[in-house]
Amino acid sequence: MRAGAMQRVFRILATFAVGALSTALAVMPPWIGQVRRALQDELRRSMDSLSIESLKKPYYLEYTFRYRWSARAKVSLGGTLDSGQTASARLTVGIRVGSPERDNTNFFDAALLFFGGDDDETYRNRPVPLEPSYARMRHQAWLATDAAYKAAVEQYAKKEAVLKNRIQQDTTPDFVLLPPQTLADTAADIPHVDLAAVCRQLRSISALARDYPEIQTATITFEHIPELVLYVNSEGRQMTKLHRQVGIEIVATTQAPDGMPLAQTYAAYARTLDELPSWDSLAQAMRGVLEHLRQVAAAPVVSEPYSGPVLFVGQAAAELFAQVFAPNLVAQRPQLAEQGVQEQNRFGALQNKLGARVMAEFLSVESAPQRTTIGRTPVAGAYRIDDEGIEPEPLVLVRRGYLETLLSSRVPTRRIRTSNGRSRGGGAMYDVLILRSEDRSRSLSQRALLEKMQHMLKRRDLPYGYIVREVLNQNLLYTAVYQQTSGTFPSGGEGQIPALLVERVWRDGRRELVRGALLAPGGYQVFRDVVAVGQSLYVHNLLAPSVISPYRTGGAQYVVATIASPDVLIEDLEIRPLEDGYPKPPLLPSPLWSATAPVGSGPNGLRR
Repeated sequence: MRAGAMQRVFRILATFAVGALSTALAVMPPWIGQVRRALQDELRRSMDSLSIESLKKPYYLEYTFRYRWSARAKVSLGGTLDSGQTASARLTVGIRVGSPERDNTNFFDAALLFFGGDDDETYRNRPVPLEPSYARMRHQAWLATDAAYKAAVEQYAKKEAVLKNRIQQDTTPDFVLLPPQTLADTAADIPHVDLAAVCRQLRSISALARDYPEIQTATITFEHIPELVLYVNSEGRQMTKLHRQVGIEIVATTQAPDGMPLAQTYAAYARTLDELPSWDSLAQAMRGVLEHLRQVAAAPVVSEPYSGPVLFVGQAAAELFAQVFAPNLVAQRPQLAEQGVQEQNRFGALQNKLGARVMAEFLSVESAPQRTTIGRTPVAGAYRIDDEGIEPEPLVLVRRGYLETLLSSRVPTRRIRTSNGRSRGGGAMYDVLILRSEDRSRSLSQRALLEKMQHMLKRRDLPYGYIVREVLNQNLLYTAVYQQTSGTFPSGGEGQIPALLVERVWRDGRRELVRGALLAPGGYQVFRDVVAVGQSLYVHNLLAPSVISPYRTGGAQYVVATIASPDVLIEDLEIRPLEDGYPKPPLLPSPLWSATAPVGSGPNGLRR
């Protein structure tokens, strides 16, 4: 099967069936009122009475309570590797001393980076009892607030000591207070999954890998993590929301005859079980992953560096945007450190470029976090209230190539002082981003895109170009792929991205799969070199690395997001060959070569 035809398997979102294995619990747990009242009472007491002699009292305090139900399973070759259901309850305290103009935040203190304070009581993601009650929550909030306050006054003193010896040119305040507001997003039921039934289906699908003995490891991972979030602060702002997230990841790895580690992946993320693909679609995706890996293992190697036109199709276009451009759309504030220097931020290239051209002039980027579908595809990154109790509004971030604004939390920056409701996972984060063409003449069919690339190759006298169909997602790389390859998967260095499914296209129209391609896009500027795009959007739900480091915020390492992108033709992009050595392949062939696998043409028990 041609790579293009097989890739279309991954776009199938047929009748959704996984949700048939779920039931609903009560809309809200009976103890939520007690938790809210306990936090409000302890908040009032702390704001009125919490102080240390001669030191600043808190002027702002917030509590975030999270109760998570988790169901997970991991299967391989028809067997279960791991499964289980757990619950967890955690409390996070945010406290500010000083004044909104200058407080204890926006200061990098390594001593407090991994610890909540001088004692053993932590205040970030503090475990609290799974059976919440008024008394238990008051007790836990009291201990956590005490630790947070002691850490805050210590940090404030260090910050003041640094600033006494410096003349500050930037007078941006540390915080901006808001009026009280009460918000809720709890209309949906809290779902419960039939994990045993899910495992049966996943085992059946994973057994397909037994027909591919040349593949070393193939796993399917399922995770369902609904989370109830309760937020209160001293401004009188309250928020209750149910965050829903479910995902299925397929990862297959092997080695080529020369030892090169190879991988193929598929991932489906959604807000609800009903929005996941059907079991038939997942079985087709599994076959696609396995067949792709078989074909790529036999493909020739990219042996020469290349710089020229590259066409990104489907998942590859959206993932390129997610890794190279989207993180730069998040507003960040430099951190003052004890040494008197400001920490360099990751993905800070656009912080001072409001009003500047940042991509091709026919392209625009919109943030639409409240959209639950794009076309007929469910949007996993959708939400109605952010983690700071702010309702997000749609934003045009880039209009016809020019940057208009950035995604912000309540941390003021020099150019953006207020939040636009994009705080998720501990800091500002991109959500549902839509890349659009504003020029119909630049929106081409896939055939026209290929013809345009052929013309560009001839003009530059290049013998061939490349079509990239799949790019390795960072979450899958650093979790499943590295785990399955014992850390030997070649991911390149800084600024390089492994491409999993790549075709070399010759000027005479011939195509061939190749392996061992590393993309070197060179930063967000690569989107200034987009010359044409496709006519339809590919909706890519993903787990994206947090832009603001979780080591600073205490937040999540990965946050669900959605990128909707057309195919993208880039005028000039560098592709590099792998230059590292490879581990030796296994000495003996897989026993599956000689075993009689008791599977038919497809997994048993799937809905047809």
